[in-house]
Amino acid sequence: MTAALILIATLMGAFFFWEGGDVVDAETRGRALAVAREVAALTADDLVSGNRFELDRKLSPFFSAGEDTLSGKPLLYAMIFSSSCEPLLVRTSSGVFFDSEASHTMSSHRNAVSDDTALACVPSPSQEPAFVMKKSGVCDLTLPILSGRTLAGYVRVGVSGELYKKKILAVVEKSAGALLVIVLIGIACSQIIARGISKPILRLSDAVEKLGQQNWDAPFPVKGNGEISKLGHAINQMALVLKQRETSLSQANRDLLLLHTTGLGLMESLDRELLLTKIAAGAEDLVRADTTAVSIVDKSDRLLKYLGVFGSKRKAIEDLDVPLEAGGIYNWMGSYGTPLLMTDAEDDFRLNGAQMKSLGIKSIMTVPLWSANTITALLTAINKKGGATFDKRDLRLFTVFSNLASAALQNASLYSDLKWKMVELNTTQEQLVHSTKMAAIGGLSANVAHEINNPLTSVLGYTTHLLKTLELPEAQRKILVTMEQETLRVRKIIRNLLNFSRHRPSRMEPGDLLLPLKETIALVQGIADLSSVVIHEDYPAEPALVNMDHNEMKQVFINIANNALQAMPQGGELRVKADVAHENEVVVVFSDSGIGIAPEHMDKIFEPFFSTKGNGGGTGLGLSISYQIVQNHGGKIEAESLATRGATFRVILPRYRKQPVA
Repeated sequence: MTAALILIATLMGAFFFWEGGDVVDAETRGRALAVAREVAALTADDLVSGNRFELDRKLSPFFSAGEDTLSGKPLLYAMIFSSSCEPLLVRTSSGVFFDSEASHTMSSHRNAVSDDTALACVPSPSQEPAFVMKKSGVCDLTLPILSGRTLAGYVRVGVSGELYKKKILAVVEKSAGALLVIVLIGIACSQIIARGISKPILRLSDAVEKLGQQNWDAPFPVKGNGEISKLGHAINQMALVLKQRETSLSQANRDLLLLHTTGLGLMESLDRELLLTKIAAGAEDLVRADTTAVSIVDKSDRLLKYLGVFGSKRKAIEDLDVPLEAGGIYNWMGSYGTPLLMTDAEDDFRLNGAQMKSLGIKSIMTVPLWSANTITALLTAINKKGGATFDKRDLRLFTVFSNLASAALQNASLYSDLKWKMVELNTTQEQLVHSTKMAAIGGLSANVAHEINNPLTSVLGYTTHLLKTLELPEAQRKILVTMEQETLRVRKIIRNLLNFSRHRPSRMEPGDLLLPLKETIALVQGIADLSSVVIHEDYPAEPALVNMDHNEMKQVFINIANNALQAMPQGGELRVKADVAHENEVVVVFSDSGIGIAPEHMDKIFEPFFSTKGNGGGTGLGLSISYQIVQNHGGKIEAESLATRGATFRVILPRYRKQPVA
């Protein structure tokens, strides 16, 4: 701006100087023309009469004493010529000259008047004034003098422009001074304006630089209503928007990181209880939920049951089964399949407002967990920490999280099913191996028993005959009695082997399992009393109907009861209980307080010929035969024990169901 002002001042000065020269020339010409016309008007008659003295008298007023170019007087000389251009009179500031003196005078005074002034007259046929501007600034004018319409002669005057030049220079000097003052004032104002503009611009630049450094908390100070203030206001708005965007992006990155980390943690868990705990922790981190619940649908009871509840509301709602009434949350989701956000649980028409108020539940988010296009469970977040309510952003995060949770729960369910199938497969394999082993042992036992039974019968017959017919000393008789007893014991073992090896069909018919059970306890009651064993019986009031062979089931119960009594040589307690509470099966439990079964023997107790009774106390076939009988009845025997704390045997048989008439 300062340079512009200086340039404008320079141009204006040049313009004034240039125009001043033109004004000086114009003023000089005007003055010369005025003087020449006045002289022509005064001297026309005298020029005709040729009266030089009168001409001189009339020219004298135009020259005053001491008037010269140095004093600034404009008229330098005046010349009168006849019509034939003969000089009649020459008047200068130094004197007057006539005729022949004129040439000499002009030559001698040329330096004083003008370097290029000559005594000459140029006739003008047009009778118009002839102007000649000298380099010295003198205007030389030749004007024809008319007397009526007749040319009487010529007048030639020389007018100096020095006076006008001085006046113009004075005006130019004053104008230049004023212009200089104006320029100085303009420069000062421009500096003030420049500072007023540059400071906000510098502040604006600093604010933009801070924005570039992501410093959103340094707004541009806005003052007034100018353009820069408006721009600063726009920058502040932009900084606010950028800060909000950065906050939103930071929150989104945090949410994505949490979802990624939580998803990895969920996918690594295959245990359902641990998985539910991780789901609750993930929901708490994502949406700051106070309580998280996973509920499943029990369609048989038409109830929504809580599978797992975590948080401050756990005790209040974990045992709270919700009926699948019309208009409930589950039916709503089953109809629409969309997540639910209830910011005011007490006033929501899908909930029981009084119940929500009593439980202290203010806001709820519920999303469905899908499996094969079917809602299998609901994931619910209850109350947001800090007293706030859930919003749409929380619902979006919770919905994405529910997809991860649903996939993880499906994986856990598949793993649990696979694990159960593997257990069933191992059990079936063990049963198959056991059955194969039993069949092989049974076949071998039948052959061995058949081969031994014939000679053994002969030995027993001869021994019995000798005892009945001979009178023997007591020592020899004791030997024969021992031989007879041992032979009978061997025959019993052989009979058991034959019974084990024979696969005769059972006589299956519906009956009350309590009957053979009670008969068995009645049979062993005497042995129990001798062994100081107290038997506690617990039977249901209703019959336990199963499809069974009465005698075979009695044999099973006798084997288990005898083993229990033999495990308590010093006395103890035997608890016998029949449980018919299960819908599809009947369970008979024998629990003793004996010595128990060692852990290393648990896998072998149902194998043939395995026995922990030393000194010929058992054949090891009782439990094997019992296992085979129960298996033929479509049931199973389970055993568990802790060493020195007794053993428990469970006989599980399928409940009898009457077939409907076709």
